[in-house]
Amino acid sequence: MLVKEITQRNTYDIAKLHSMLGGEQSRKQIATIVRKFAQDETGERIKVSTHSTPEVDSGSMNLSAYYDPDNDEDEKGHIIELQLAFSPNDKTVKWSEEGKEYFVHELTDALKHEMLHVQQHRNRDFHPGRDGYDRRDTNYEYMTRPDEIEAYAMNIADELVRKADKDGALQLLRMAGKTAQFKDEMGRYLSPNLMAYFAMFDWKADHPVMKRLLKRIYQFIN
Repeated sequence: MLVKEITQRNTYDIAKLHSMLGGEQSRKQIATIVRKFAQDETGERIKVSTHSTPEVDSGSMNLSAYYDPDNDEDEKGHIIELQLAFSPNDKTVKWSEEGKEYFVHELTDALKHEMLHVQQHRNRDFHPGRDGYDRRDTNYEYMTRPDEIEAYAMNIADELVRKADKDGALQLLRMAGKTAQFKDEMGRYLSPNLMAYFAMFDWKADHPVMKRLLKRIYQFIN
């Protein structure tokens, strides 16, 4: 992977998304806002779906995102799907400032992640890419694919810079094992993705996968 490919990441108008969310909004209104924002900012074909699940607590909302390289290559249908999951008890969302801030970053991080996958696939003429380094099960295989390591490294870099600016993020990265366990004032991990990777590999910063990940994070911060 060329360095110029690593550093080409998308930025989105967070203030615009902030202005579109607020008060009390229905699932349909939120889905419409998310679709319009995602399509306007990426210029790509986006699908947004909503569903209910008891796995989501009342007052919360979960976001998942997927890229479809086959649709992208065939130039038909949507290339990215965003799924919004709600509690069965919630027909509307009452936004708090903290909740809105969290969702704005969750959505833009997800879009950046999937759009980097778009770039990866288009750069290699839609070749599927390399398998993961660790094949003990499907989750390890998926999370150790070079494409995923690069995309999650970008997300982790953004999470750290958002919390501590560039210089602070570099300081946090130098003690990455401890940083992965830090939480903010709301009780959320500073970098949930960094914590997940360290947990997968027994908190060993010298594990080959972690070394690849940390190198990519450093490149993105810089």
